[in-house]
Amino acid sequence: MLDELRRRFARWRAYRQTLARLRHVSDSTLADAGISRQEIRKRARQASQRL
Repeated sequence: MLDELRRRFARWRAYRQTLARLRHVSDSTLADAGISRQEIRKRARQASQRL
C-alpha cells in the first residue's frame, strides 16, 4: 500500500514538473517539437505515466 502511494506521488510530481517546464517553453520551441499549447497537459500526463 505504501509503495502504491509513493508511485502515485512520484507520477503526480512528474506531471507537475513537466507541466511547469512545458508552460515556460516558447511557442516556437513547442512548435519545433510538434506540441501545441493545448496539448501541454496531455503530454505532461503521458510523461508521468511512464514512471
